[in-house]
Amino acid sequence: MRMLPFRISNLLASAVMMLLASFAGGMASSCSSGSESAAQLARAESLIVHSPDSAVSLLAEIDTTALSGNQRLRHRLLSSFSALLADGAELPLLDSCAIAEGNNAFSGRLDSDEVKWLLVKAADAERKANPVRRIELLKDAEFLAGQIDDRFDLGVIYRMLSRTYSDGYNAIVAKYYAEKAVGIFRELDSPSLVRKARLDIIGAICVERDYATMLDSMLALRDDMLAHASPSQRLEFLDNLARAYDSNGRTEVALEIWNSICNDSNANSNTLAHRALAYGRINRLDSALLLIRQANALPHNATDEYLCRNVEYKIYEKLGRSASLPRIDSLRSIAENKIFDEKRLQERSMAVNIKFESAIKTAWMEVARTRQRTLIAVFCTIILAFGAVALFIILRKRNRMLRLEHERDLYRLCALQNTLFESNSRNKEMSTRISEMFRDRFTLLDGLASAFFESHDTPHEQKRIYLRVRDSINDFSSETASRQLEALVNNYSSNLMEHFRSDFPSLSKAQYRLALYLFCGFSLQSISVFTGSSLRNLYVYKSRLKSVISNGDCSRKDDYLSFFN
Repeated sequence: MRMLPFRISNLLASAVMMLLASFAGGMASSCSSGSESAAQLARAESLIVHSPDSAVSLLAEIDTTALSGNQRLRHRLLSSFSALLADGAELPLLDSCAIAEGNNAFSGRLDSDEVKWLLVKAADAERKANPVRRIELLKDAEFLAGQIDDRFDLGVIYRMLSRTYSDGYNAIVAKYYAEKAVGIFRELDSPSLVRKARLDIIGAICVERDYATMLDSMLALRDDMLAHASPSQRLEFLDNLARAYDSNGRTEVALEIWNSICNDSNANSNTLAHRALAYGRINRLDSALLLIRQANALPHNATDEYLCRNVEYKIYEKLGRSASLPRIDSLRSIAENKIFDEKRLQERSMAVNIKFESAIKTAWMEVARTRQRTLIAVFCTIILAFGAVALFIILRKRNRMLRLEHERDLYRLCALQNTLFESNSRNKEMSTRISEMFRDRFTLLDGLASAFFESHDTPHEQKRIYLRVRDSINDFSSETASRQLEALVNNYSSNLMEHFRSDFPSLSKAQYRLALYLFCGFSLQSISVFTGSSLRNLYVYKSRLKSVISNGDCSRKDDYLSFFN
């Protein structure tokens, strides 16, 4: 009985330790799963720029049950935003509860997430047929993206504004925004979005009813679309290309394209109505009537309803069935009235622009100024706290730079002294060579004068002088004299002979010697004496050497040829 309290206390302690261990393990696992989920969301966001389809697939694979509340909201935001850019992705419909949660999580943050949230709400307003709310949100997002310099989201905004103004039949503004989107996506190296923005430009041209320009633009984009676009995007492009051919009077080509891409699985009332209109143009009225009946049986909006009834009216008119025309005209008028009620976006958008120039933009500027004042106060505090340290670092760096500058000046002085010393050495060597050359000439003149004096008016006078001159010429023609001449030419003509040997390494020894004598300025008569060759042969050798130099591709060709004139 005395051991019972001790055993109970041990059991309680063990239970508490187990609970603490399980709690710690759960916290560790939740932290690891939370960090992994955050990394997956960040990776999905990075994929949106270049591959929105991959971002949609990655977000669909993330287990939302392991996400926290904020991560779940951000997962919903990124899924909706990537669905805006992906091909064939369905944008989830936002109910009032989802909009309230998104507003609480993202509104007022002045960051990229708030821009994306505004774009998602704008797309939702488009689905709910509220064009004025749609353009209000897009203008709001445009201003915020410009304030935070969010280039990618700004390009998406320009695309959505372009499509909005195309729906409102304002082609000029739609084309302006689409061209700005093309520039941004090219800057960000996103070819898929560049193609889509170029398609928006074509849509704006279609609103202008400039069908010739539209066809030229689509033909310029065709190869790129067929090679790189997704299957759904290619089908949409070929459908629009067929409509462009049909609008430019090339109905047979348009029908060939439609027949190659259209089937029961991808048929819609708009495309079937255009095909029926094309068959009506070439008087194949049975096919046209069959297609327009299929189009009327499919679900469509007021615009497609008006198109279908208009095409049906033309077909029945050509068939001569006047009894059915009043009924079709009545249905066409009803659809036209619906379109008129829905398509007054151009006037409304101008009023929205005026409003954003005043009230909304003023509010954003006030928020920005408040944020700027806060940042200025923080920066002033930081500057005052680290001012002394910064001044010390600047002064220390300045002293170091002055010391380095002084050492650099000393190095330059030493280098200058070495250069002067080397120059003096070269000048002394050159002076010595020149003195030797003049001394040799004076020695030659002195010897000739002595010989002339000793043999003057004797029978051996001419013979002795001739022998002395011949010996001097033979000495001048020796290898030693040639090397001395080459050294003088290199020194006085910027290494001319050295460059000549490197530019023409395959010449013979005799050709090098002929070039040396020509560079020294000797006449062919003198060269004939030095080399023992006839003057006629020297003319031939000189011409051949000149031809070799002329056919060469060296940069000093003109310098060499100047000695051959």
